[in-house]
Amino acid sequence: MIGTDRYITLKRYVLGGCLDSGCFDVRERQIPRPKDGQVLLKALALSADPYMRSRMTGQDNFFLPQYQLGAPIESLGVARVVESRDPNYKEGDLVQGLVEWADYSVWNGRGKLDGGGVLLPLPSGITKISHALGVYGLNGLTALFGILHVARPKPGETLVLSGAAGGVGTIAGQIARIMGARVVGLAGSATKCALLVNQLGFAQALDYRSPTFQNDLETSVPNGADIYFDNVGGQLSQIVMWQMRRQARIIECGQISTYEDPSGGWQVDIRPIHAKGLRWESFTTAHFQELIPGAIAQLKVWVAAGKLSVLETEYHGLESAPRAIIGIMSGGNIGKTVVNLTADAA
Repeated sequence: MIGTDRYITLKRYVLGGCLDSGCFDVRERQIPRPKDGQVLLKALALSADPYMRSRMTGQDNFFLPQYQLGAPIESLGVARVVESRDPNYKEGDLVQGLVEWADYSVWNGRGKLDGGGVLLPLPSGITKISHALGVYGLNGLTALFGILHVARPKPGETLVLSGAAGGVGTIAGQIARIMGARVVGLAGSATKCALLVNQLGFAQALDYRSPTFQNDLETSVPNGADIYFDNVGGQLSQIVMWQMRRQARIIECGQISTYEDPSGGWQVDIRPIHAKGLRWESFTTAHFQELIPGAIAQLKVWVAAGKLSVLETEYHGLESAPRAIIGIMSGGNIGKTVVNLTADAA
C-alpha cells in the first residue's frame, strides 16, 4: 500500500498549566509497510483518557513513561487489519490494543506498536465499536474492579464518587447502585448533576463548583460517607475526606485535578486520614488481569438488562483528537471520550 498517512504528535511538554491546541501537530508520512510478523492497522476509534495527560509533562520520575516529542501519540484504540504478515491475523480482522494516533500504524508482532502491550480480537456481541474502549474497555473494567473488588459496598452504605460524570465515574456509580449502595455523585455543573440523578439513578449529585458545596455535602452525608471513590484528588478530595465517618474507606482511582500542577500533582494531605482513621487503598486494572473475561461478560449482562447506561462524548476525525484530551482536562466530557475516525465506529 502506497500513500500518505497522517499522525498526531506532541510538540512540547507542559508541566504546570493547561494543554492547548498549540501543544499538538498533525504531520504526514508515508503509510508504513508491515514486515514479516507484523500487521498494518487502520484506526477506527481512539480512546482519550485522563492518564494520557500525565504522559505529557516531561517528568522522568512520573509513574508512566512520557510520550516522545515528534513521534505519534498512542492510546488504546480499535483498528481494522488491512495487511497482515502475521499468520495469527487476517485482512479485515477487528482488533483492539495500543494504537497510534494515526490513520495507519504497524503492529510489530511483539505485542504493541514498537514493543509491549497486547493486540486482541474485538469482543463478540459489541454493537458499537467505541464501546470496546469504554464500558467494555479500560473505563468499564476500572469501574467494575474498583467497586466490586476494592470498594465492596454493602447495601445501605453511602458511597461518594468524584468525577462522577466521567468515563469511569458514570459506570462506577451505576455499579455501586446495583450493589445497593446510596450513591452521591460529585460533578462540575448542574446539568451533569441532573443527568446523574435522572438518567443514571444516583441518589444525589452535588455541584462541587457551587459556593455552598461544603454545606451541601455535610447535609447529604450527615453521618459521614462510608466510602469515597476518588477520581480527581486535589482540594475537592481533601474536603470529602473531612466529611467521612471514622474508619471509612477511600478508594483512590485517579487524580485528574492535579495532573496540571507544576509539581506533577499526586500530593495528599493525610491529616483527615490520620484524624479519622481512614483506610486508603489504590488499584489499577493490571491487578485484576485474570478476571477481565468475566468482568466483560458481567458488564454485557448489565447493559443488556438495562441496568447500566452507556454515555459517550464523541469527537470525529483524527484532527479532533487533541481537542478530545483537552476537553477531558477542562471537564467538557460526559461519560467516555472517544474519537471516531470512520463511519465504521458508529
